[in-house]
Amino acid sequence: MTASWPSTLPQHFLREDFAGTSPDNLIASEMSIGPAKVRRRSTAAVSTMNGTMILTDAQLTTFETFIATTIAARSKPFTFPNPRGGADLLVRMPKSYTWAPDGVQWRVSFQLEVLP
Repeated sequence: MTASWPSTLPQHFLREDFAGTSPDNLIASEMSIGPAKVRRRSTAAVSTMNGTMILTDAQLTTFETFIATTIAARSKPFTFPNPRGGADLLVRMPKSYTWAPDGVQWRVSFQLEVLP
C-alpha cells in the first residue's frame, strides 16, 4: 500500500517558494544534413515540484520520521496533495531536504518528482 503525506503536516508548499517544471521528454538525433529528428523518449515522463514549508518542532520530527521510516529514507513513493487542486499526486523525493531556523519554527525545502 502506498504511503500518504501525513495529515499533521502542511498540505501545501508556501506559494512564494513554490515552483514546478514540466517533463523534459524529448530526444533529438542529429542528421548529417538538415535539422535534427526529434521524438518523445516515452509516453510516461516525470515532472518536478520544489517548495518550502514552515514547520514547528513537532512537525519537523513528524517530517523526519515520515522520511526515515514510512518512505524508507526517500526510497518509496507516496501520495501528496496536488498544489493545483484535484486528486492527490503520486510522488517521490529524489534529493535530500534542507532545513533552517525561521524564528521559532523551521523552514524546510525539498523537491518532489511527480510520477506518471
